[in-house]
Amino acid sequence: MNTGIARKATAVILTLAMIMTMGIFTTGTVSAASSSAPKIEKIKYDGKGKVEVDFYGKVKYKKVKVTVKDNSGKKYKASIRDKDNDELEFKIKKYKKGKKYTFTIKGIKKAKASKYTSVKGKVKIPAAKSAKNNIKMKDIDYDYEDQEVSFDFKTKVQWKNPKVKITDSNGNSYSTRITDKDSDDLEVWVGGLTYGEKYNYSISGIKAKGASSYTTIKGTFRAIDD
Repeated sequence: MNTGIARKATAVILTLAMIMTMGIFTTGTVSAASSSAPKIEKIKYDGKGKVEVDFYGKVKYKKVKVTVKDNSGKKYKASIRDKDNDELEFKIKKYKKGKKYTFTIKGIKKAKASKYTSVKGKVKIPAAKSAKNNIKMKDIDYDYEDQEVSFDFKTKVQWKNPKVKITDSNGNSYSTRITDKDSDDLEVWVGGLTYGEKYNYSISGIKAKGASSYTTIKGTFRAIDD
């Protein structure tokens, strides 16, 4: 072999050896903090502000705490409810429904890592579900002597400036006056009804308890004193 070629080959070999010794020949670089941080496998919202965070592999804690912010940067207090070597549960205080939150868990590391670090995640707290405005009538009674119609509901209801309209089959309207109401019934004085005849009713300013908006319900009844 030519002496010059041999020297160049030796130099290349030595250079490669030095590079490998110095750790320059790597398949990827990860910072110490990142290598210590556990990876989040799953984030689950359990209701009432409680969030469960599951990790890949085992983790360890040291003076662990959780901080929470919403999208505007507002901070929320959080308390750790439970933790073990692969999950942590915390509760967000004074949270708002329908908002997204970013949380940071500080004082955590992979079980075999040397340095404690932090890990971040996001969770959305669902908006409150409004009750369906499905108002069901239980019974309608007519008191001939008092000229009152009582509407009894199967569901709990709420009121806002309620009004009652009574008409006959020809579209004629009758005088009405609400005499009493509560969460499951309504009593209405109606003047001039003919005993045994069928009438239409319309009740406005009513909603099922917990529903988002007030509505109007309609139906028919017969002026019979049972």
